[in-house]
Amino acid sequence: MNLFRRVCIPFLRQVPKIATPRLVALSLLTSHLVLYSKRVNASTTPNPEASNNGFNKYEKFSDQIYEQIHQTHDIIIVVDPDRFVEHFLDELLQVVDQVIKVQKVRSKRPLKVLTLNEPITEKLVRDFEQKYKITIEQDTIMLLKNKYIQRIYNFNANDYFENRILLINYFKKINKLTHKKLNEFEQILSYLPSTESAVLVYADKTSPQYKNVQTRFCIMQQNDNYQKNEKLHWILIDKAVADRLGIQNIQNGQLFILQKSSKLNNFQSSITINNKKLLITSAGTLGGKSMDNVMEDLTQAYNDVNVFSNRSFGKQATKYSIVLELDLNKIPKHEETRLVKAFGELKKYLKETNPEILNKTEFIYLNKTPKDNHLGYQVYIRDDEKYGDRLRQHQETNMDMMKKLSVFNEFGQAHSYIFRLDEQIQVSKDSLISFFMAVKNGHANEYFQTQEQPKYKKYSIKLVGKTFQKEVMESKKDYAIFQYSKNCHACGEYGQYYENLALESYKQENPTMIYGRMNNDHNKPSCIQDFPYTPVFMVCKKGIQNYPYVYRNQKFTPELLKSFFSVTNAINLIPEEQYQKLQADRALYIQNQ
Repeated sequence: MNLFRRVCIPFLRQVPKIATPRLVALSLLTSHLVLYSKRVNASTTPNPEASNNGFNKYEKFSDQIYEQIHQTHDIIIVVDPDRFVEHFLDELLQVVDQVIKVQKVRSKRPLKVLTLNEPITEKLVRDFEQKYKITIEQDTIMLLKNKYIQRIYNFNANDYFENRILLINYFKKINKLTHKKLNEFEQILSYLPSTESAVLVYADKTSPQYKNVQTRFCIMQQNDNYQKNEKLHWILIDKAVADRLGIQNIQNGQLFILQKSSKLNNFQSSITINNKKLLITSAGTLGGKSMDNVMEDLTQAYNDVNVFSNRSFGKQATKYSIVLELDLNKIPKHEETRLVKAFGELKKYLKETNPEILNKTEFIYLNKTPKDNHLGYQVYIRDDEKYGDRLRQHQETNMDMMKKLSVFNEFGQAHSYIFRLDEQIQVSKDSLISFFMAVKNGHANEYFQTQEQPKYKKYSIKLVGKTFQKEVMESKKDYAIFQYSKNCHACGEYGQYYENLALESYKQENPTMIYGRMNNDHNKPSCIQDFPYTPVFMVCKKGIQNYPYVYRNQKFTPELLKSFFSVTNAINLIPEEQYQKLQADRALYIQNQ
């Protein structure tokens, strides 16, 4: 578990300030925000006039103000802005100002910005945590409160790397479906792409559970895997509208999936709206279950009526993934229809003959250009269970079990666990069944993508399993690590940018971060988490090497990668001995309650 996510530590005034050389923040991930990055020196000193920062225009946080507005307003609480260096402070101020502007355009709900800028003491942190059920972490930037959700969300430095779009999505409005809104709703459904779906929940305003349903639906929208299009999430509060949609005997908290009738769901339909056939599927209820179980119900309901899985609802634990990857610009419509039909027939066959395997198999539809292929499409299967063996292998202490879980074949070659259907074979129900059974029974050959890696000079330090403990875990400096593999095309593409950063560090007289690289196929240090994929970019901070920062972003640019390493290097941690003392004090405090 990440150190930052398990510690409640006050922002002590003597702690060095957080510096950032380049923070693109939210502008790269949402069209709503437009920010301009600034070039900043990592050694920038704190602003001596921090008390005059731009956040002074916002009201100071107090318990009284919070109690007055938390039921009616969305709230952003900026935690101790005085502690930030000037450049980071300026960009953070732009972010907050832009979020306010976005909210004014898309929602009538008021948004209030408060600043918690009194001296952060240990007592203040503990009192705040007990009162508001929130942990202030060492790298907390701001606290977010959606008026529909009772809990406060801790938005910290990791969110800049992993989930920056959350700052926008957290305040996403809830669409309420009434008779007045019916025309708008029907127009949205009329233009709904066949690959997308809308989710509808019924909330009876006369029920005492009305607010609970509203709150849970809002929480559901925050799910990382859930669709981000706010126009596709609706709360139905008018029973007459349910009758118009042909939904009978509707219950409070009941969920429905709405989608266009198409080849992807075997042209099933429930109702016709604006001359468009739509399929409405019941998907359980919101009440009496965890949010993970709600997502599982949505996933199962969708998969029951569709050929391919909807990954927006989350991914179930699977044994196999069978993938249809095609370029719609290269193949005609009738060819796509034929391929989808063959996948539907395979799914029907598994449902009739082996439902247990079907429940552990995910059918995936990808619209992208296949590599090493001239047909415009390809079919492959991935053994997801064996693909995860690398993680389990290094949790075992039994040698026989470790050999059984080995990720290498008898020739010492790393397994890909991917099997591709020969492009000379015509895709049909029979050929897909034969191919699937060959993979299941271990008779298919693994596929290794052949891609010549670009040539570039390496300036990073080569790491191997035997030296990893000494080089990284005992390092007196922060350590950047690039994990790559031989058959990874992205590694060859992105590696050159990493080596450029290593060169910049190499030129410095006293660099604050060391850059290393490690072949993930042949080196599996047991002292850190293993990854079943590449590339992996991570930073092991001095003093907490066991809890590295990992670059997780749906986009990759050289600027983002540079920002990731620079910002993580600039985040200063409190000394380990001080952390241990705080942990001991916290444990004693909890014990005495």
